[in-house]
Amino acid sequence: MLRITFRQLEAFYWATTLGTVNAAAKHLFVSQPAITARVKELEEILGIALLSRSQQGVQLTPAGREVLEHAQRMLKLGGELEKCGQHEVPPLDGVLRMGADESSAAVAVSEILRQLKVRYPGLRVDLSIERSKVLHEKLNRRELDVALQTSPVARPHVTDELLGWVQVAWVAGASVELAHLPFSPGDAASVPLVTNPQPSILHYVAKDWLSKSGTDLHQLSTCNSLEMIMKLVRDGHAIAALPVPVVLDHLKQGTLKLVESDPPLPPIAYYVSYLVEKQPAGVGVIVELARAVLESAQFFIDGPRTAADDFS
Repeated sequence: MLRITFRQLEAFYWATTLGTVNAAAKHLFVSQPAITARVKELEEILGIALLSRSQQGVQLTPAGREVLEHAQRMLKLGGELEKCGQHEVPPLDGVLRMGADESSAAVAVSEILRQLKVRYPGLRVDLSIERSKVLHEKLNRRELDVALQTSPVARPHVTDELLGWVQVAWVAGASVELAHLPFSPGDAASVPLVTNPQPSILHYVAKDWLSKSGTDLHQLSTCNSLEMIMKLVRDGHAIAALPVPVVLDHLKQGTLKLVESDPPLPPIAYYVSYLVEKQPAGVGVIVELARAVLESAQFFIDGPRTAADDFS
């Protein structure tokens, strides 16, 4: 008799959460055919269609929405089961290996470190500021304890918690005047654009937005530094798709401005990911502290949002 496996549930869950089979394959470090095969196996076991596929990615069927809720619970229970029998260690003492991407580093990491220093003077923090891909690799190798970044790690030994959704918008220098507003994918061929290199969520967001009109992506330049991207935009060399919280100070100072676009860029999910075995060591305190600091900094859009909203 065929049995449902966690691999099938993971493939289904991340394909729906991330929106495409390709994205799920990248995050689970398997091939696209493997993701497709696992989802198909799950559909055959259940005898129902879970996903429908289109140019926009994968979408949940009505039955798929119900199964997704069960899959989320089962994966969560699996993670909790892995924690059984782990040895408890003194909380928040010694060394915390913390990672963050440039977005959270620019907005909140300094305040997180300040509060940790005040509350837990016996804790030393080793900080790594990297792209999400590098943070994933370090968590996979257990070289980090916790990381703030834009996509789930999706590994059995790592817990991913969705903190919220971050607004993304096209941003231009204050003196830049675009020929047409709202800015559309069809206008992009005549405007220099800059984003992070692959693989990065901002690159995928910009690329997917541009592809809506079949726009040639030769205008899409890349830069691996968020700070340098903002400088290039401020100096009028290009416009960029950026997380709005990262540019708030520049917007207030009048050195950057938001560009109205049609369609608007979608918000991106923001996660805290940590090693399962570190939860008894007090990493939950870090998670809640990071959440509070980011919310205080207006890092997230208002209102609750779930991954399933993208399939509504």
